[in-house]
Order: sequence, then C-alpha cells, then structure tokens
Amino acid sequence: MINKLLEILQEAVPSYEVSFEESRMINVAADTIERYKGFAYIEEYRQGYYSFRGYKKTKTTRLQIYFCKFVDFQDNAINRELIREKIEKEAVLPFITMMNENDNFKQIERFDIGTPLPRFDANEVSIKLEFDLTWAIC
Repeated sequence: MINKLLEILQEAVPSYEVSFEESRMINVAADTIERYKGFAYIEEYRQGYYSFRGYKKTKTTRLQIYFCKFVDFQDNAINRELIREKIEKEAVLPFITMMNENDNFKQIERFDIGTPLPRFDANEVSIKLEFDLTWAIC
C-alpha cells in the first residue's frame, strides 16, 4: 500500500521531495531542503480497521500527508496564506485527483485539511491532508 501511495504522490507532485517517515526523522532531513522547494511526507504512524462483509475483506487506515515549504525568515500571515494557496494548487489538488483516479483503492469522498503550526522550522508553511484509505485484502 505505501509503495503504491508513494508512487501516486511522486507522479502527482514531481517537483516535491516525497517521503514516508516519522515526523521526528523528517525533522533531521528538513535541514537539507532548500527554501521554497516543496516536500511532502506521509506520516508513518497510522491507525485503521479491518472489515469483513461476506466474502469481501478490506483494510482501512487513516493517513496524514503533509505538503510543506520553507519560506523566508520573519514572513507574515498574509504571505503564509498565499503560499498555502500555491501548495494547494500545485500539490494537494493534483494528489487528490490522482488518488480518486486510481483503481487500487476505494474512491475517497472526504479529505480533511488543516494548516498545522510549524513542526520542523519556524519558517515552515504546510497543509495537512487527512483521509481514510480503503483497499481489498486477500
């Protein structure tokens, strides 16, 4: 599941660095990312459930994907919002489109978004995308 998800993410946002990692480890790697270069990571920790209805068996997990950029020092809320709009246009919406065009997973009806506080650098601007991903299991 993760490899397919990473593949979709890399195809949807080829200009972003993409990773599947725990946020603590991204904190170390973030020091090497250039300002204004986008990066996206799938949070390693997740939870979900199995569903068994008749012969159909599925697994559902709650995912969190962060789409981030580092900006200039001492930026303000208006500029951060403009950067979030750019992130949404260039990364979040293309990813959502590709996810729902993919046949490996059940179509996703709801994607929750948030604008988290900086986690890696005081100048980070991010959009957190959260959703339930369901796929058939054997």
